[in-house]
Amino acid sequence: MLLAIDVGNTNIVAGLFSGGALYRRWRISTNANRSADEYRALFHTLAATDGIELTQQIDAVVVGSVVPPVTSALVRFCRDWLNAEPLLVHVGLDLGLEIRVKEPSRVGVDRLLNAIAARASYGAPCITLDLGTATKFDVVDASGAFIGGAIAPGFQTSADALVHGTALLPRIDLEVPPHPIGDDTASAMRSGIVLGYVSLIEGMLARIQAALPDPLAPVIATGGLAPLALSLSDVVDHYEPDLTLEGLRIVYERIKA
Repeated sequence: MLLAIDVGNTNIVAGLFSGGALYRRWRISTNANRSADEYRALFHTLAATDGIELTQQIDAVVVGSVVPPVTSALVRFCRDWLNAEPLLVHVGLDLGLEIRVKEPSRVGVDRLLNAIAARASYGAPCITLDLGTATKFDVVDASGAFIGGAIAPGFQTSADALVHGTALLPRIDLEVPPHPIGDDTASAMRSGIVLGYVSLIEGMLARIQAALPDPLAPVIATGGLAPLALSLSDVVDHYEPDLTLEGLRIVYERIKA
C-alpha cells in the first residue's frame, strides 16, 4: 500500500491507498516540534485501530509538505520505522503540470497537488477552492496549465485575528448564524465572519470566472472548513475532501512509472 502524507499548517492528513483507491484516512494536528519517534507512535496507533500493521503493509510513502520542520521528522520516521525512502513532492519534479507563474518555486505544493487532482477528474479549465488555514483559489486554464490564483486568510484565521486584535471581542465557534443581523456580540461576529467569508468566496469566484476565456470552469472544493461554506452557497460544483491526497497519489505513480 501507498502511504500519502499531506502536511498543512494546521493539520497533517495521511491516507492509505490500495490499488489506486483510498483505503484509510487519518488526521492529526500539525506540530513542528514532534520527533520521528512521536510520529511512529501516532501513526502506529492510528493504523492499529484500523487493524493495519504499517511496517508490514506499507510499500511506499509520498509526502507533500508546506512545513519544513515537520518534513524532516517525517523523513526520519519513514526511514527508521517504515524502512522506506519517501518521495518528497516539490516543484522541481516532473509533475506533469505546466506551472505558468512568475515564481514557480514559491508556489505551495498543496496548491499544485490540488490542481493536478482536479484536472485529472474534471478536465481543464478548472478552479480549486481549498478552505483551510488559508483560503486558496487556484486556476488551471484550458490548456491544462496552472496559472496562479488568489490567497486569503481562512475562516478560523480571520476569527483568531479579530479576537487577538481587540480587547473585548470573545472567541467564538464558527457556526452558521440564525440571521445576518446579529442581536448580540457573538451572533454579530458569526454573521460577519461566516456569512461575510462566504460572500468573499462567492465574489472571488465570480471575478476569477469572469477573468477566464471560458466562464464555465468547474469549481472543486476541498479542505477541512469546506463543508461550512458549502452549506451556505451553491457556487461550488464538486466537493472532494481528499483532493490533495489524490494529487499525491497521481504524482507518485507518475514519478515511479
